[in-house]
Amino acid sequence: MVDAGEDGVQAAAREVLEETGWRPGPMEHLLTFQPMIGMVDSPHELYVAQGAEHVGDPTDTEEAARIEWIPRSSVLDLINKGEVLGSGSLVALLHLLASRKAS
Repeated sequence: MVDAGEDGVQAAAREVLEETGWRPGPMEHLLTFQPMIGMVDSPHELYVAQGAEHVGDPTDTEEAARIEWIPRSSVLDLINKGEVLGSGSLVALLHLLASRKAS
């Protein structure tokens, strides 16, 4: 959620830090999508960061079951195994895989 006085990229960076304990590096807008068109007007803005710095433990421990770095080349296998379930995560990762060479 975007707090008062924030823009999307600031909110995304804050959420990453709160939920993972990592401060993201430079971020770029990846895409915006509507997860439930016709039912709810709720645009989701997705960002991708280049690198991150570990600054401590997450302060919001309810959002992520597991936090770890994985190679982009492993993402499709995790999705196929049902280990990535959230629509926002799926949309972002599949878009990233489709638009950028896996590394």
